[in-house]
Amino acid sequence: MSTVTFPQAGHDHASTPSHSPAVGFIAAWYEATPAAILLPPVGRFLKAWFEATPLSIALRMMSR
Repeated sequence: MSTVTFPQAGHDHASTPSHSPAVGFIAAWYEATPAAILLPPVGRFLKAWFEATPLSIALRMMSR
């Protein structure tokens, strides 16, 4: 069964889908692979590592 909708008065813009098929595929792939398990800890490690670098420390001191 299909549903038909008609535009309301004053709505001249075309409706666009919120996500493209590629975005849906990437999200499904990410959730179904070990990447969903591995990437968050790796990201936290890299963030902590960057925050400990002299460049990051100097930038934080200059922004205060």
